[in-house]
Amino acid sequence: MSVGSRLRGRQTQFYIELAYGALFIVGIGFLIFRFDPRVAAFEAGLVVGYLLRIWEKMSIYERIIEEAVSREAEQQVESEVEAQVESEIEEQVESEMDDRVEKEVEDRVEAVEDRVADEVETHLESAVEQQVSDEVKDQVESEVTERLDDESG
Repeated sequence: MSVGSRLRGRQTQFYIELAYGALFIVGIGFLIFRFDPRVAAFEAGLVVGYLLRIWEKMSIYERIIEEAVSREAEQQVESEVEAQVESEIEEQVESEMDDRVEKEVEDRVEAVEDRVADEVETHLESAVEQQVSDEVKDQVESEVTERLDDESG
C-alpha cells in the first residue's frame, strides 16, 4: 500500500469522524433547545452507527494484530527450526568427518606398516643371504685351505 493511498484512507476516516461529530453536536444542540422524537431517533442512530464503526475498527485492528503475531511466530519457529537443522547438520558432518579421518588414518597406517614390513623383510632376507653367503664362503675357503694344507704337507 503506497503512502498516498494510506493518506487518502486516513483523510477519509477523518472526514467520516468529522461528519459523525458535527451531526451529533448539531443533534444534541437541537435536542437541548427543542425535543423532537425524530431528532432523538436520528441521534440514537448516529450513536449506534458510531458504535458499530468502532466495533468494525476494533475487528480490523484485532485481525491486523493476529496477523502480525502469527507472522512473528512463524518467523521465530522458522529461525528455531533453521538453527536446529544447522546444528544437526553440523553434528552429522563432524561425525562423518571424524569417521572418515579415522578410517583414512587407519588405512594409511596399515599401508605404511605393510610397506615397512615388506622393506624390512626384503632387507633382512638380503642381509641374511649375504651373511650366509659370506659364512659359507669363509667356511669353504677354510676347508679348502685345510685340505690343501693336509694334502701338501
